[in-house]
Amino acid sequence: MTRHRLALILSLLLLNQSAAQAEMPAADPSPYALALSADGTRMLVANSGNGTVALVDPQAGKILSVIPTGEKPAGVALARDGKRAVVTHWYGYDLAILDIKSDKLSVAGRVAVGAEPRGVVLSPDGKFAYAALGSTNEVVRVDLAERNVTGRLEVGREPRGLAISRDGLKLAVGNVRAESISIIDRIAWKVERTISVAGTNLRQVTFDHDGKYAYVANMQNRGMATTANNIDLGWVLGQRLSRVKVAGGEPVDVLSLDPKGKAVGDVYGVAMSTDGAKLALSAGGTHELLLLSVKDEPLPWRERVGRDLIPQELLKNDGRFRRTEVGGRPTELAFAPDNKTIYAANYLDNSIQAIDFDSGKVVRTISLGGPATPSLARKGEILFHDATRSSNQWYSCNTCHGDGHTAGLDFDTMNDGWHDYSTAHQYSRKKVPTLRRVAKTGPWTWHGWQNSLQDATVESFTKSMQGKRPTVDESKAVIAFLETLDYPRNPNRDHDGGLSPAARRGETIFRSTKATCVKCHSGSEFTDGKIHEVGLEERRDVYRGYNPPSLRGVYDKDPYLHDGRAKTLKDVITGPHSPEELGGTSLSPAEVDDLVAYLKSL
Repeated sequence: MTRHRLALILSLLLLNQSAAQAEMPAADPSPYALALSADGTRMLVANSGNGTVALVDPQAGKILSVIPTGEKPAGVALARDGKRAVVTHWYGYDLAILDIKSDKLSVAGRVAVGAEPRGVVLSPDGKFAYAALGSTNEVVRVDLAERNVTGRLEVGREPRGLAISRDGLKLAVGNVRAESISIIDRIAWKVERTISVAGTNLRQVTFDHDGKYAYVANMQNRGMATTANNIDLGWVLGQRLSRVKVAGGEPVDVLSLDPKGKAVGDVYGVAMSTDGAKLALSAGGTHELLLLSVKDEPLPWRERVGRDLIPQELLKNDGRFRRTEVGGRPTELAFAPDNKTIYAANYLDNSIQAIDFDSGKVVRTISLGGPATPSLARKGEILFHDATRSSNQWYSCNTCHGDGHTAGLDFDTMNDGWHDYSTAHQYSRKKVPTLRRVAKTGPWTWHGWQNSLQDATVESFTKSMQGKRPTVDESKAVIAFLETLDYPRNPNRDHDGGLSPAARRGETIFRSTKATCVKCHSGSEFTDGKIHEVGLEERRDVYRGYNPPSLRGVYDKDPYLHDGRAKTLKDVITGPHSPEELGGTSLSPAEVDDLVAYLKSL
């Protein structure tokens, strides 16, 4: 039995323990996703924190049924007849089929779909499910009756959000690291087109009421250093709403969302009313919903690239653009059939909220449970997602390190000593590293000059975010949260966790003097914690040499090297960071392939 399978069984057993163990602290549900029935009387909620799915009566504000389903539920979909549903498990690598009878949930079956499934939708007849696989860059089709995968389509790098048009003919998928949206013909089962949106952190995707456009909430990397002035002007990054024409044609329409002095942080959810008159977005970093009325006048879209700041015509207090505080971290959204009520999954509030569009007020909160008092790690998680801790609330830790990982972007966070921005304001740009297992891989920063994780936390809040200094207790809380971050199981290993023949050959090469990899990447975390000059240094570096990053989970850390110049692992070991450049000898094409296979298995 694999370690993953054993951990999953144990987690499910814990969730089903009797009342005799009720004194044990409950886990935070942390709802990521929701799905609303066609008549609005039932809702499914994916609780990523405690591995459960909840069936809710949203109108009565009641939880009807809660069951454990798997590791990190990330997406749910509900059939139109309300009798069947599906849930994807981000770390579980499967899709669970759920039956709904007499307002009770049960798991009817499971389908192994592949690595890191998140967004999921159902066909109109409820016969097929479609899921986005973030690690293998695919959308899969699942026959629910046969309980198997009947089709796979390659899309862009790291697909996440997935939507289906009202007529069921088209799928739209947001590709995070590819910064694009793919449109799929569901019937012909082919990718019709993929459109660049020039933005990342793509989250929830939706179609408009007539299927003409697909919408996505996203962030745009503006490229400048994190100085107070650049942040204030929207030159570091910005939050956007993007829409693409389903039938084709570019450029993409973009709407900037940030007012100067009080920006929007970490847009996530997007929903449109069925009459096409109302749009709603969630902004988890600033704990709010953005309400846009498009009934009487179209939005001031701009082609391809948004303005630095929101168009002034939306700030006239005429009801076209409103912000409503909801607290916590709202994620996915859904409009009720009345086209007035918006439902939001609130990750940090452990709740579902009902918001009245016209008044902009929270009219109902449905608690999903969780601890009465947040743990130290939960307090750190709240700080990690809080954009109000940055200058003019432009971004949070989560903006660059989504879900504690990386979107493969590069930023100039001014943490490597180079500050002469009058002549080289982009000189210090570095790729955002993952924070998974970061507490075990000191020293920190690409140059490895930071030896204290607590000091690194202070540096991030005060310099990278230009915000107020965290207290000692706040730094400890953030570190406690970072200590919870870990990798999913590696999809490049055998079912029993073993290595493929190619990976075993690659391990021999990795540990040989021919490749020289273990000179820097050694130990349990595959990093030695020392500084090495490896030929990648820049002329104006203040700190010489680089801190070798951990190779754990390296298959999902692209692009590679400190400046992201290598797009693939093969590029790394055949380019400027090749064994030959590092004092070893050249590898044959077969040896390169074997070494890549081993690296992907780590």
